[in-house]
Amino acid sequence: MAKSSTYFGLRHGSTKTHTYSVLNGKQITKDRVEGSKNPRTLAQMSQRCLLSTIGAAYSAMKSICDHSFEGKSAGMQCMREFMSSNLKQIQISKEYDNGLFGFNYYRESTFKPGSYIISKGSLPKALVDAAIDSVAVADGKVTMALASTASGTIGEVAEAMGCKNFGDMCTVAVMYPKADDSYGFGAVRFTYVSGATVLESFQVAVIGDIASAAPSFADNTLKVEVRMAYNLATTATAASAYLAAITSRKVNGSWLRSTAQFNVTDALPTFAEAISTYPVGQERFLNGSDVSVAASSSSQGNSGNTGDGPTNDDTEDGPTNP
Repeated sequence: MAKSSTYFGLRHGSTKTHTYSVLNGKQITKDRVEGSKNPRTLAQMSQRCLLSTIGAAYSAMKSICDHSFEGKSAGMQCMREFMSSNLKQIQISKEYDNGLFGFNYYRESTFKPGSYIISKGSLPKALVDAAIDSVAVADGKVTMALASTASGTIGEVAEAMGCKNFGDMCTVAVMYPKADDSYGFGAVRFTYVSGATVLESFQVAVIGDIASAAPSFADNTLKVEVRMAYNLATTATAASAYLAAITSRKVNGSWLRSTAQFNVTDALPTFAEAISTYPVGQERFLNGSDVSVAASSSSQGNSGNTGDGPTNDDTEDGPTNP
């Protein structure tokens, strides 16, 4: 039964022939379909694999990605932008098998590594030379080298972060391998404030899997050591952890962002490994299924004489030569 808050209000629910919903304050009406079949074709299962993979990634990074896309409202609009932008990326990765994304197995909901776009905006990219410096598995710590400067001034560090004004922020997100063979996610936020030294000029806060963060500044280089809330994989190295940085600036009441994307290589599982676990049904012949072509009886007959076919030999009842 379709329901409405008032007589002229927007409807929700279903009738015998229609389904009603509301999207962005507008009424959406669809024909109701019952008894639909689920043939589980390869195309369908491939799409489910991709969407499942991206959905798990968004869930893991929601603390950042539900408000990281400039011009999109926090929540649903940012989620749609994340899904749409990364679906294009992961489809390319699937087609070219380039290792930029790992893919989820059937009915798996864990976060796999991938070159995800985690923000979009008009500000310049931040911390372009930042990298994972080291990983200490036993201590559950990841150290990131964020900015190397020529003279070690506050202004140089702020510029590398994309921070021009007090109140600007640079958020460094980290993706790391966990002991349960999935990946975790967390972020450190640096807020630019007035201070006498580099470390005093940035207030630090953390979110996600990061339990604590300790910045340091030596040899004109800013680093931050983060302690993760979960155990790292015993095989975790600097090469298997990844970072991306987002600058944020409030202008005329609206937040501007920089574009940020993880740079992942040799991600696992591959699409071939993942899709092999999905229950792919039989593809229909007329739709181009791969089938074995059996030899026809006529082609078999051409290879020699059969008992029912004519022969060149005279038979008991057949004609004979005089």
